[in-house]
This record gives sequence, C-alpha cells and structure tokens, in this order.
Amino acid sequence: MFLLERILNEQLFLLIIIAIPTILISYCIKNRPFLLKSISLAHLKKTEFKFVSNNTQDQIVTILFWSSLTLQTAGLYLFINEKNKFNLLLIILFISLVILKRAVIFISEIIFQSKTLLETYYTSFVVMVIHLGWLSLPFTLYKTIYHKTTSLQTIHGLNTLLLGTIALYLAIRLVILINSAKNETVSFLHIIFYLCTLEILPVVLIFSYIIS
Repeated sequence: MFLLERILNEQLFLLIIIAIPTILISYCIKNRPFLLKSISLAHLKKTEFKFVSNNTQDQIVTILFWSSLTLQTAGLYLFINEKNKFNLLLIILFISLVILKRAVIFISEIIFQSKTLLETYYTSFVVMVIHLGWLSLPFTLYKTIYHKTTSLQTIHGLNTLLLGTIALYLAIRLVILINSAKNETVSFLHIIFYLCTLEILPVVLIFSYIIS
C-alpha cells in the first residue's frame, strides 16, 4: 500500500489555515445562529434566501464568505498537490476568479437592468461560496490529519465523492438561477451570456484541469 507523505511543517501550516476559518465560523454560529440557519437553507427555502439577501452586507456574512474561500483554497491546494501538479499561479487564479466574479456581479445591474435579479444572483453566489467552504472542510481536515495512514485509493475515493457532490450542488443551483431569471423581464440573451461566462465556463475550466 502506497502512503502519501507530507513533511511536518506543511501539515502544521495546513492545520493552522484550516483552524482559523473554523474558529471564525464557530464565532459566527455563536453570535448569529439564525443567520447561519438561513444561509444553510437558503437554496431550499425562499424565506430563508430572502433573509440572507437582506443581510449580505452583514459583517457575519463577510466573515463567513472569506473564511469559506480560505477553506476552499486549502482544499484545492491539497488536491493539486496530491496529483503532483502544484502550481501557485493556479491558486492565485482561483482566488482572483472568485473576487472578480463578485465584482462583476456588483456591476451586472447595468446589463440586466433588474435590481431584484442582481440581488438574487449575488446572494446565490455568496451562499454558494460559503456552502462549498463548509463542504470541503471535513474532506480537507481528514486528509490533513490522517495523511500518514491514508492510501491513495482512499484519497481518490474522497476526491471523487467531493467533486461529485460539488457538481450536483452546482447543477441544482444553475437550475434555480435559470428559474429566477425567467421570473424577471430580462433578455434571454443576457441570461445565456451571464450563465455561460460567469457560471458554466469557470466550472468547466476548473473541472477540465482537475480531471486531466
């Protein structure tokens, strides 16, 4: 059985990176449990989604967003490192794309001319980043703590499960976004342009790199 090996300093570094956002998330749970509940159920209940939409500028939401992005980055680092494809530029590109997408959604009102739709897309984006950070946490934590006793086969199984869950989540979210757009007086061409450039294309590029 071939075991993955990782130097102690790298393991401690990863644990610190994981621990900091985890502590921040715990702080958020303690101080705003109802907001955390709404974020958890945002894509399942319209009332919870609306509550989150009204609180996207809340400090707790901001903390959760960046904490979850940190967890995703740590998970991506582990994934590409396990495949011996580590590239710092890829990490920087991932973070830059998330930040750029957040900025683009802010100015998308000029294109869509629909404040309600803009708020829906932005809220959905923020919730997605937070959810994916939470989703990646147990996988990243397990692979970091038990790296010395985890086989490549187990790692491959965990990665497949995580990627499959993410793909399903993104597909469901895409359907929700399309349905939301249908309820607004927005050009279908604008909807397709948005979905292709900001939703589908980045996911296809990332998954293509991961699978290759």
